[in-house]
Amino acid sequence: MTFLSKFFYGVENPDPVVIPFPLMLLILGVWIGVMVLIVLNRRSLSSLKNPVLPARFIALFLLLDQVTLYLWQFLSGYFNVELSLPLYHCRIATPLLILDLVFGVTALRSIWIYWGFIGSFFSMAFMDLYRFDFPHYTNFQFFYVHLALGWLVFYAIFALGYRFEKKGLKLVLVTTLIFNLGLILFNALLNGSFIARPDSPFNYGYMLFPPGPLKDLVLTFPPLVFSLIMLLGYELLILLLYAGGRALNRINGRQLVPKEA
Repeated sequence: MTFLSKFFYGVENPDPVVIPFPLMLLILGVWIGVMVLIVLNRRSLSSLKNPVLPARFIALFLLLDQVTLYLWQFLSGYFNVELSLPLYHCRIATPLLILDLVFGVTALRSIWIYWGFIGSFFSMAFMDLYRFDFPHYTNFQFFYVHLALGWLVFYAIFALGYRFEKKGLKLVLVTTLIFNLGLILFNALLNGSFIARPDSPFNYGYMLFPPGPLKDLVLTFPPLVFSLIMLLGYELLILLLYAGGRALNRINGRQLVPKEA
């Protein structure tokens, strides 16, 4: 097997990828460290002649990665309806930020700001990778996408002047509720039941059960309890992010007027 064929092969292992604890700490440190650097250098970043340019460069890289991701899935034979559809919050946040930062479609910026940070945070908390032995394309792809989501959220706040306002909050609350209800219905229709089982193949948005060790605990809950927790939890989490975002706006010290590219 050549390096490229091994790097892009498409048959997952039965066991999850185990990430060494020191490596987990290093990745978390890089994730947090870059966000801290953005905060510390916010004035120089916002004063750039074209402050959107660094974010656009990262978004272009993510655009190339999205093309690579789905080419790999189809060409390797990995693509499957149970896992490959873009029906996770971070999988939608990524194309939305690309539309915003690359193509100037800013109307849905609030959605990718909230969903992007939620996806980045929980991906760093759980690190639920594709089950491919190192080195594999997905070993790297999982991390640089979710790291970039968190960094771009902070960049949008501190360099591009994104403000957490009630109009954006209402849009995200309503959109998230509708999307999550749709995920619950979609999973139930394709699983043939609203009741979560250990072998339920469709779990988009983790609406049936979470990844990792919490799965077994959640499967002991009464039917639909975890789905209700997720519906309410997402709404509360968005409200919490709104409060935190307002605090970040105050740290920023002034309302930055974003410069157009």
